[in-house]
This record gives sequence, structure tokens and C-alpha cells, in this order.
Amino acid sequence: MKRIEMIAAALLTVLPAAPTGAQEPFPSRMVNIINPNAPGGTSDIIGHGMTESLRQALKQPVIMSSRVGAGGAVGGAYVAQAPADGYTVLLNTVTHVLIPITDNMLGRSSGYSVQDFVMPARITADPMLFVVHQSIPAKTVTEFIAYAKSKPGEIIYSSTGLYGSAHIAMAMLTRAADVRLIHSPFNGAGPAMTAVLGNHANAFFAPAGVASPHVQSGRVRLLAQSGPARVALFADTPTLKEAGYDVDLMLWAGFFLPVKTPSAVVRTWQAALRESAQDPRFRDAMTKINVTVDYLDGDALKVWYDEELKRLEREVRAIGKIEGRD
Repeated sequence: MKRIEMIAAALLTVLPAAPTGAQEPFPSRMVNIINPNAPGGTSDIIGHGMTESLRQALKQPVIMSSRVGAGGAVGGAYVAQAPADGYTVLLNTVTHVLIPITDNMLGRSSGYSVQDFVMPARITADPMLFVVHQSIPAKTVTEFIAYAKSKPGEIIYSSTGLYGSAHIAMAMLTRAADVRLIHSPFNGAGPAMTAVLGNHANAFFAPAGVASPHVQSGRVRLLAQSGPARVALFADTPTLKEAGYDVDLMLWAGFFLPVKTPSAVVRTWQAALRESAQDPRFRDAMTKINVTVDYLDGDALKVWYDEELKRLEREVRAIGKIEGRD
């Protein structure tokens, strides 16, 4: 026995030491997608539609977890402070950047900044849909504005939360139309849509994927879309600009990683997201709910994202301070 122990000890002295600080190849374990919004919203719909494709692309388990609160700021702050190893990623909409832009204007902290993240890819981009409850006797935006002006302090609109995409879009419209509405913020698009369906709110700038089933069923009426031009999926629906109101806001969704994530890990995410965005199952799922897959990464993403941040900041500053209840 002693002879065996002596041989083993001798072998250990000549074996190379394990390298210190060696990193496991990414990915080597489960990946967690953080949804900062309530169930039924755009990020929730896209995330669940993409999870299986990402499992195959990354060859690891992929789950979605919710970190809901403050219109998405809670989830954003959580991922900003997470280890920058690629295993925790945020999936959010334009609201992700609207929150720090507006809070910076107001001189307060959101818990994170745009600079705390790197964006590996944009996945979708759609106009928001301006919908009203069927009890509202308006078939056009112009008719809705006239109706709202005839009932000052009575018309309620829901939103996805303070300074979220739906709130900013309505603030653009109320500023352009010089009309005052009552704001009822909710914690995500699902609850905001439910408020309109139950006639607890009269209007909502809704994500296409959230509103489309209810537009098709006739439970809400679609009056306009918020993009700069009509999109193919809603070719018969006028833009707000066509109606004479200077409103231009696209609801895009993308993935965000902590800024110190290694570039190799970011590239792995880009490759997985590119593959997943082309998966026919994912694209079919998005088509069924009228969500447009509009994938961007690399240099094209950087050019678009830099300009989008500048444009959104200009829009928010033009609106000025937005109160909780307009």
C-alpha cells in the first residue's frame, strides 16, 4: 500500500497544475431570460415564442423568469447588476430605454442606465395600435379627439406604466391634439389591455401582439397605428401622421446583456438569436399574432440603435414632464 501511495504522490508532482481563472465555455448550463413586464405583454409573448428555438441554438436549457415592477425598471436593474457571464439576459421593448431617458430628464435614477447594457440583437419592430373600447362612438382618431374634448376629465386611457411606450405614445398624441385625458397606468400590456376590455379604461396604445386578437374579435376598435408609415400587416389602418398628429413611435423588442459581458459571449448570443429569429416555428407564431420579426445585429444594429436613442430623447424632452395622472 505504501508503494502505491508513493507512486501516486510522485505522479502528482509532475502533473501540470490546473490553470487558474479558467472559464467554462459558454454556454455550459441553463440560461435565464428575464421578462421585466407582466404576463401577456410583448416581451412575454416573444420570449415564450422563442424559448424552444434558443434551446436548440444554445444546446442548453432556457427558461423565462419574471422580475416585474416600476414599468420594467426592476427587471432592468436586476440584469444590470447580474454577473456578466451571458447566463442572465433581459428581453424588453423600447420601454427599456425610455425609462432611463425620462428619469435622467427628471434628475432621478432608474436603477440602471442605457450604458449598463450591450444589445446583441433586435428581434421585432411594429407600430403600436391605438384602440378604444367599443362603447366609444369614434371611428377615427379625429372623432376620438373631438369626443374627448366634449367630455373633459372623463376619458381614461391605460398604459403599460409611467414613462413606458404606451404612456409616451399617448403623451405625444395629447400634446399634438391639445387634449387632456386621465392616465391609468398598469404594470404591463396584459393588465392595460384587460382594463380596456372591461371598460375600466377607454383607450390604449397597445402592442400589436396584445391587441390583434381583440381587434379581430371586435372587442376593441382599431383607430390608428403609431409608426411613421403604414405597415403591411395593418395596411388598411391609417397612421397618426396621416390623421394630422405628429406621433411616431415604434414598439421594438430586443435582448440586452450586462455591458461587461465578454465579446465572445455576445457573439454567441447574436448567432443564437439570429438562428432563432429565422426558425419557421417562431416566425409562424409571431405571424399569427401580427408581430413583425425585424431582426438586426452587428453594424446595422449599432447605427439604428444610436439614432433611435437620440430620437427618443428628443421626443421625451419635447413632451417635458409627464405626471402620473395627466
